[in-house]
Amino acid sequence: MEQLTFGTCVKKSWISTWQAIVHMPGLFFGVFVVISCTALLSASFQQPLVAGADMDSSTATTHAFARLALSILQLAVSGCLAIKVNRFVLLGEGTQPLMPLGGKPLGRYLLFTFGLGIGMIIITVGAALVLHAMRSAAIALITLPAILVYLFVIVRLSLLYPAVSLGSRLTLPAAWKDSRGHFWNITGVGFVAYLPLLAVWTTALVVGGKTFLLATMQGSLVITIAMAFVNTVFLVLSASVMSWIYRRFANRLLEHVAY
Repeated sequence: MEQLTFGTCVKKSWISTWQAIVHMPGLFFGVFVVISCTALLSASFQQPLVAGADMDSSTATTHAFARLALSILQLAVSGCLAIKVNRFVLLGEGTQPLMPLGGKPLGRYLLFTFGLGIGMIIITVGAALVLHAMRSAAIALITLPAILVYLFVIVRLSLLYPAVSLGSRLTLPAAWKDSRGHFWNITGVGFVAYLPLLAVWTTALVVGGKTFLLATMQGSLVITIAMAFVNTVFLVLSASVMSWIYRRFANRLLEHVAY
């Protein structure tokens, strides 16, 4: 745990984002290319649905599995980038080794992310089953608190991402204890740090309007690549943010790292 102020975490997150991209350009642009290609391929599998063309169940299933495989690949390369950024900020490590500690951090990163995803699926399916016959107002009163609790848990456990990057196991109790009383600080640092990217998205939506949204739905090459670039920058920024939050609040988690 380091004595860092709110403003220091935000400022150093921006600086570390730039430094990580400059010091690891090959990794950054490699991940950007993979995200772009997977996004374009995934959009191509969705084109028949967008165009309203007929599709038999076998083809639809094949396309669904293809999109799932592309999503997993995208998640894997995103996790690799996030781990390397965490280790760059916290340890000063470069691109080598690309898979530190024999790939264990990446495996745990994916496992934790899948766990969070399953949690969201459970909430969604549970809400659909339980609230099927309820009025819309009642649905909002029940689902909104459930989503807020879910987001609260994610924030409280978010310190696990940099900890896992340093070789820690998925020590949920340690992450929960280290984030106790810091929910609003963690949320605030992330929100303020992400404001520049949010401004970019807002400007694009305001300027592009319906044209931007339509091009996105139709899998426009330029829009897809631009979104992939912004998403890759966001990955680096989010990893930098979590690294500095980890330096500020990690205590119990420090006992489990292996580097």
